[in-house]
Amino acid sequence: MPVILLIIGFVLVIYNYRAIKKDERTKKEDSSLNTSFQSVLRDNKEEFNDYKMELGILRRDIAESLTELQEEIVDIKNSFYELKNYNRSYENKAEVKNSIDEDLSVNSKAENEVMSENDYLDKDDSDKTQRIKGLLKEGLTVEEICYKLSVSKGEVLLVKGLYKK
Repeated sequence: MPVILLIIGFVLVIYNYRAIKKDERTKKEDSSLNTSFQSVLRDNKEEFNDYKMELGILRRDIAESLTELQEEIVDIKNSFYELKNYNRSYENKAEVKNSIDEDLSVNSKAENEVMSENDYLDKDDSDKTQRIKGLLKEGLTVEEICYKLSVSKGEVLLVKGLYKK
């Protein structure tokens, strides 16, 4: 019986020795696979960094293009506003010409009519002069009146001089 136990023990030792050798071989194969996997991973990381650089370059190019487009849009807007203001000034000139023509026709009618001095003062006492007189009575300065009514300083001084009492 002791011999049988020794034989069984010896067989188990040999069997385990083979299993250990087999495990060592598989670990070596795994490590060689692991090494090749690591090299592939490193290569892919380098390629990924290249892609990142290319994306960065593309982003910069797109940002520059957008900046140029924004500058062109601002220039176009400024040109548009200049044209719009030019058209307004042209329309204003036409309106001024029409108002001058109307004033000339009114002046020619006024020359044809004979008016007394009182009638002349009553007709000439327009809404603007009444407002100027009212603001002068309130004690506002000439500059404040000019600002409130959007009239020139000369007009205010003229009305002030004409209606001094």
